[in-house]
Amino acid sequence: MITNRDLKACKEQLFSYSAAYQVPFYGREKTIEEMQGLTDGLKPRQVLTISQPLGTGKTFLVNYMINNQRIPVPAGSTFLTVKGIAEDPEIMEDFPGDTLVVDEADIKTPVKKLRKGLKLLAEYLDENECKAILLGDYSLRNPAISGCLKYTVPLLHFEDIDQAFLRGVLEQRFKHFLDLEDFQIDQVMEPELIDYLAPEWMKSVNSFRGIFSLFQKIVADDRYVRYNGEAAYLTIETFRDFLCQDQTLQLDQNQKKFWDMLCEYLREMYPKGNGIATGFTDTELYELAKNSGISMSEQTFKEEILYPFAAVDLLASTGIPEYIIESKEFVRRPAPYVPSLRLLLSVL
Repeated sequence: MITNRDLKACKEQLFSYSAAYQVPFYGREKTIEEMQGLTDGLKPRQVLTISQPLGTGKTFLVNYMINNQRIPVPAGSTFLTVKGIAEDPEIMEDFPGDTLVVDEADIKTPVKKLRKGLKLLAEYLDENECKAILLGDYSLRNPAISGCLKYTVPLLHFEDIDQAFLRGVLEQRFKHFLDLEDFQIDQVMEPELIDYLAPEWMKSVNSFRGIFSLFQKIVADDRYVRYNGEAAYLTIETFRDFLCQDQTLQLDQNQKKFWDMLCEYLREMYPKGNGIATGFTDTELYELAKNSGISMSEQTFKEEILYPFAAVDLLASTGIPEYIIESKEFVRRPAPYVPSLRLLLSVL
């Protein structure tokens, strides 16, 4: 039996989503095979790009490949960042070997430094006949961003965080850290909870960071998991109640009005998330806002409600970040949008 005490004692390891704890690597066999083949075949000046949403395990994958000598990068190498290159190009000279590893080609990096850093990387590879592995989000799928590089080779296969994958990761970690031989995740959580944490329509943008940070917060909260010897068991209601009690969400009047309307709309039209497929366009959400009595232009709605909702993970953007060269505007989280985990659990 796994107790609440066991869960609390190992919560950081069981639900780790950063490099702070060494956790076993799970799955991604096809990705590993493809990445090794592409890296072995990289020619000077070429860049292998890994373009996936934030928090999905890109860095973990590359570290695994390095530590298991599947790619020609020395163990212990500190990854460069695009922002760091933009600010100090000479740091590329200190990276060991002829295959640089560069991280954060994503929306966290200011777009000016993102484009500058990529251009400097391309120039360095050209002048020194080196290669690179570049980690980023969907920004790298926008030609206005990826076009800053000369020769790119995309990693095509990267397993989604669907229900089977999430279940496998959790079961592996419980077995590893609690020294269990026979274990199924249903022993410590309601089976339907996995369905909500990794719905089919969210698998392409789901993240370990989003799921596991929520697990850590709930397990750490003594209102939901007490430090005792009772059997541990997490339910959907536990998650829903935690989110409803969360006081960190601060919305202005129009944002609160839209939030209430959006919750009501999802309960009525997509109970438990059923039926959601491709997500909602910004125009569809704007029409919903007008129906709730919000009077503002569509552009103002985007700037004051839609983009802030996506930034604080009330909505999840599934689109490719947009960069408009003429105006230098960078839309980090464009449509289509799907309900975030927080929103989905809030409307149960």
